[in-house]
Amino acid sequence: MFIRLIRFGTSLFVLTFTLLATASLRAQADGTQRWAFTTLSTATAGSIVSSPAVAPDGTIYIGVEVGTSTSSSASGRLFALNPSGTQKWVYSAPDWIDSAPAIAADGTIYFGCWDGKLYALRPDGTVRWTYAAGSFIASSPAIGTDGTIYVGAGSDLVAVNPGDGSLKWSFPAVDWVDSSPAVGPDGTIYFGSWDGNIYALRPDGTKKWNYTTGDEVVSSPAVAADGTVYAGSRDAYLYALTPAGALKWRFDTRDTVEASPVLAPDGTVYVTTTGGRLLAFNRDGTEKWRYPAAAAAALSAIYSSPAVRADGSVVFGSSNNAVYAVRADGTLLWRTTIGDWSDSSPVVTGDTIYIGAADKKLYALNSTSGALATDWPQFHREARRTGWQPLGTTPGTSGQLINLSVRTTAGADENTLIVGFAVSGTGTRSLLVRGIGPTLTQFGVTGELGDPWITAFNENAVVAANDNWGAADNVGTIRTTAAAVGAFALPEGSLDAALLRSFSAGPYTVQVAGAGGTTGIALMEAYDASGGTGARLVNISARSAVGTGTGISIAGFVVRQDTRAVLIRAVGPGLAPFGVPSTLANPQLKIFQGAQLVAENDNWSVATNAAAVEAVGSAVGAFALPNGSLDAAMLMMLPPGNYTAQVSGVNNDTGVALIEVYEVP
Repeated sequence: MFIRLIRFGTSLFVLTFTLLATASLRAQADGTQRWAFTTLSTATAGSIVSSPAVAPDGTIYIGVEVGTSTSSSASGRLFALNPSGTQKWVYSAPDWIDSAPAIAADGTIYFGCWDGKLYALRPDGTVRWTYAAGSFIASSPAIGTDGTIYVGAGSDLVAVNPGDGSLKWSFPAVDWVDSSPAVGPDGTIYFGSWDGNIYALRPDGTKKWNYTTGDEVVSSPAVAADGTVYAGSRDAYLYALTPAGALKWRFDTRDTVEASPVLAPDGTVYVTTTGGRLLAFNRDGTEKWRYPAAAAAALSAIYSSPAVRADGSVVFGSSNNAVYAVRADGTLLWRTTIGDWSDSSPVVTGDTIYIGAADKKLYALNSTSGALATDWPQFHREARRTGWQPLGTTPGTSGQLINLSVRTTAGADENTLIVGFAVSGTGTRSLLVRGIGPTLTQFGVTGELGDPWITAFNENAVVAANDNWGAADNVGTIRTTAAAVGAFALPEGSLDAALLRSFSAGPYTVQVAGAGGTTGIALMEAYDASGGTGARLVNISARSAVGTGTGISIAGFVVRQDTRAVLIRAVGPGLAPFGVPSTLANPQLKIFQGAQLVAENDNWSVATNAAAVEAVGSAVGAFALPNGSLDAAMLMMLPPGNYTAQVSGVNNDTGVALIEVYEVP
C-alpha cells in the first residue's frame, strides 16, 4: 500500500491507494531475490554485521565493516540506498559500523562506530553532530519519546541529547554493553551487559533494577505490551521478566542466545540460538515447537534476530548462507540461498525483506506478506529500528487531545456519520466543528458528499446545526478562527457545513448527513479554538459505514504539550448488542504518525495486555467488549504529534464500525 499524507495545518487525513507496481512485485514468488547491492569490491576485505533500517520514504540504511580484525587501517561505511537498490550516498567513518542505524521522526540517522563515536546524519548524508563516548560502540541506538538517544558504549549506557549531541547522562555497567537498548512505554530503558545482568533504568539514568543471569547478555531485550521483558543470555537461557524485574520464567535452550527475541501478535515468543535452531514459546514459557525439529539436524549457528510477518511466518538469516522463512506451525515455508553467512537481522517492509551478509552485500527479497507493528515483531521493533514500545500506559500523563477529525463515508440512515466527543472539567471550550464534502475534491478525493449538513446534540437536545457554512450568523468569526487554528480555507459559497460555539462539560454528538439522502466521503473536524483552562476535550468517537480503499474510516487527532496515554478502539461485532445493523465483522486498527505505521491490532482479546485494555475501557466509561470478540483495541503512550487511526475490514470486508479515542487518566 502507498500512503499519501495530506496536511492542512493541524488537520490530517490519509488517502490510501494500491499501486500496480506493488501488486506486480507481490506477484513474484515469496522469498525470491529482487536485487543484491555490493557495498565493497571483491578485492576489499570487509563484511556486514549491521542490520538494515528503512525510513518512511523507503530509503534503506546499513553499516559496513571495511577490513578485518587484523587490518592496520580498518574503517566503516554507512550506505543509503533507494528501494530499487541504487546508491543514494555513502558516508565513510574511521572504524567499523556494526550498529544498526536508528531513524528519528525528523529523518535523522543515528548509528554507533567502533571509533567510540555516536553519529547523527541528516537524510542527505551530511553530519549534524557526533558524540565522542570514549569507547567502542557496537550497540544499536534506541530513541526515546522525547528524542533522547540511548546506546551502549564500552561498559556504559549513555543518553545523548538529540539537538546538539551533548551527553545527558551515563550509567556504568561492570562490563561491555554490546546489547542494544529497548525503551518501554513509560520511558524505562532496558539493556544487557557482559557482566551478566539485564538492567532497567529510569529516563533520568538511575537504576530501577537489575536481574543477574548466569553469563554475558548481548541479546537486545524485547518489550511486550503487558510490560514483560524478554532477553537471552550466553548461559543458554531465555528469560521473561516482569516490569518490576522479577523472574516470570526461564527456558534452557541448551545453546547460547545472542539474538533479540521477537513476539507474534498473540504473544508467541520466538528466538534463535547459536545451536542453529528457531524456538517458539507460549506466553507461559512452554515450548511450542522448534525448527529444525529436535530429531532433525540443526542449522549452523544463528545470530540473526527473527522477524514476524503479517501472515505469521518468521524470517531469519543464518550461517548456512541462506535466509529462511518458517510458518507459524514450525514448518519450512521457503529457503533462499545468499552468498555468505548472515548475522544481520532482517527488516520486513510492505513488500520487501532486506538483510545484510558477510559477502558485503545487502539483499532485497520479495515478500508477499507485509510487516507488523504489534508488540515486538522484529529487531528493535520496527523498520526504523527505534527500539521504542508505544503499547502500554503510564498513569498521570499530561498531554492533551486536540483537533479531532474523522474522514469516512457519510449519508442517510445507517450511513449517517455520527461523531461523539466529550468535554471535561469546568468552564467551556470554544470548538469549531466542520462537515466537509465538496471542498475535498481540491485534494484529489472522489466520491465526496455533495451537500453535507451537521447537527450537534447534547444528549437528545439539538444545540446547534448548519447546512451551508456561508449562511451562518457568525460566518466572519468562523473564517478567522479556521485560519487561526490552521484549518484549510473553505471556498466562499461552498456547500460545506461549519459551526462555532462554546461547549460546556458533557458528552456531545455531531451527525453529518447528506442533503436529500445523498451519500459520499465526508470529513468531520472539531478544532479546540479557545476557552477556560479547566475544560478540555477528552475523547472522540465516530460510527460510520466502513468501506474499502478511500472508503475506510480514518480518525485524526493531535497530542500536544507532552506524552499522553490513550485507549483507541475499533468496534464492529461489539455493536451488535446495541441493535446496530450490518456491523463490520472483523475490524483492524492501525495508528499512523505521518506516513509511519506506529502500531496495529486485529483482535484485542489475544493481545498480551488484553486485561489492561478491558480495565482501562471500564475506567474511562467505554462499554465492555465481549470476551473473545474480533473487535480491535490498543492502549498506547503517544508523544506530542499528529496521528491518524485507520479502521478497515480484514479481507476487505465492509460494514458499520465505531472508532473511539479516549484520554487515559
